[in-house]
Amino acid sequence: MTVANFIRKKLGLKLVYKDPKIIAKYCKGVGIEVGGASHQTFKFRAINVDISDHKSIEDCYTQEQLKLGNSIKKVDIIASGDNIPLADGSVDFVFSSHVLEHFFDPVSALDEWLRLVKNNKYVVCVIPHKDRTFDKDRECTAIEDFESRHKAYNKSVLYPDKHYSVWTTESFIKFAQHFNYEIVAVDDKVYHLENSFAVAIKKIY
Repeated sequence: MTVANFIRKKLGLKLVYKDPKIIAKYCKGVGIEVGGASHQTFKFRAINVDISDHKSIEDCYTQEQLKLGNSIKKVDIIASGDNIPLADGSVDFVFSSHVLEHFFDPVSALDEWLRLVKNNKYVVCVIPHKDRTFDKDRECTAIEDFESRHKAYNKSVLYPDKHYSVWTTESFIKFAQHFNYEIVAVDDKVYHLENSFAVAIKKIY
């Protein structure tokens, strides 16, 4: 048993498979990328879903993509990431990178993404690690906060864009366990995004 898994066991965390190639392994077939950007490209086949086409020069995401990637990634479906107009079980995977923390209610977002994938397929998330980003001085978001936000969430409300949730790898595992998400793989430090960790969640219903 590794030291990391020993610590997880002591904390009451479920042991999960450590996998440094999560994106390549679990993003197979045709999927959805939520909030894709031109400066973060991944080798899979996916349509890009975003809240707008980000073509306005005043849009901060447009500016960021032009600054870091010199282009704007095409948006195929304009929709909120937690309310995507596609049928249940219609894709092989859903992928997001540095997106989940922007949802007021990440539970609703994950539930929507799991709705979209086929049975026994995956939702893969790359998430900023609290200790390796500008959120390092914040506390990890408490389970009680996730519960209260999930109860209060209203899809018709336009919430300000910010980092609502803060996680470490271990706190995300606890979050996933609490809300009955089946994590099948974890990468504590993504190979080209070292400020991030990645998880693969399997649809089991």
